[in-house]
Amino acid sequence: MKSRTQDEKFLIALYQASKESDDLTTAFNRYAIGKSVGLQERGVNAICKLLLQANFIKKSSEEDIYITEHGVNLACRLLEEI
Repeated sequence: MKSRTQDEKFLIALYQASKESDDLTTAFNRYAIGKSVGLQERGVNAICKLLLQANFIKKSSEEDIYITEHGVNLACRLLEEI
């Protein structure tokens, strides 16, 4: 299995949570997603800042985020690399 960066793990976890909810626009708590991949709050904030700038995620509130179509495409590509 390919080793993944924390950013990739975070985005994949968000994608999988969105997919399970059957609605890719469902917002999730960024810290809950981060915790599921072993990230501390500071790490979650840093990763979210970068993913927001790259348009992979969008904010729906201060702590809630959802994946964008751009993010879905990246997550799918990452999952295909296995």
